[in-house]
Amino acid sequence: MFLKFFMLKYAIELKHIKRRWLGALSGGSDQVKNMIYINGNRRGHCFITSGITFKEFASNIPSPLHQVLLLKHNFEWTDFHYHTLFEYVEEENIHKLIQAEIDEFDEFCWVDFDDASDLDELEPKEIAELLYLAHKKEPLARTFFPLLKNRFVYFSHDDGWYNKVYYRRIADFVGMLSKVIPYKLGAFGKKRFSFFQKSKIFPAISKEVIMGLLPLMEDGLYIDLAGKIESRRGLEIPVYVVGSYESTDEVLDNIDELKEEATETGWLIFDKKEQEWQWVVD
Repeated sequence: MFLKFFMLKYAIELKHIKRRWLGALSGGSDQVKNMIYINGNRRGHCFITSGITFKEFASNIPSPLHQVLLLKHNFEWTDFHYHTLFEYVEEENIHKLIQAEIDEFDEFCWVDFDDASDLDELEPKEIAELLYLAHKKEPLARTFFPLLKNRFVYFSHDDGWYNKVYYRRIADFVGMLSKVIPYKLGAFGKKRFSFFQKSKIFPAISKEVIMGLLPLMEDGLYIDLAGKIESRRGLEIPVYVVGSYESTDEVLDNIDELKEEATETGWLIFDKKEQEWQWVVD
């Protein structure tokens, strides 16, 4: 049993090392830059994604992060909390965390909180629950802690490849996604070393459109930014319902086949004249 566990862990680590090595050669994983996969659980307020980095997440949530309690990380600009034995990032250093090379952290896990003095009041059971969260990527008893007033519980492996986030308010996820899709299109439009070319700027997608997509996320939604079609009238992005998978590796390694077998397809359409987005089902 131990040998089987060791071999499985070794194979997983080799896959992550290979992915980071290939990403370094290409200047980052274009596959992750040019797509978004979402496996949503609205009842559990949990969304597994691929294609959304920590920087993209933190830059597009409705209200900015103030302080975060780090459960797994390799970040340097931290303070140490002696009662919990966790490190944390104060508001003045959050911008450094957002700009950090999170993909070099391997695993990255945190919860946000309001006031550092509240950390002193955490009981041993709550500290144990936080440790369990970081280790198992799921709650032992609760996801949101009254003392911390946390809005998020955030896990990632290979930044942008696998992310699992619990949202206290579904509205925060909706608000983030409504902005992150146009945000990625702007970044995707940049050509490397083109200092004089302006990035294309797209408005946020209406929350009503994103809310309409939420039921489809329960069955695994793939937004194919690389397959976008541009015209004088605007932009069309193909979207596929490809299945609900816990492992984003399984999705990305078989995406061509999954798109062909999609149970539902549609388009996110941007109308340049009206400056608005709409969802159209095939």
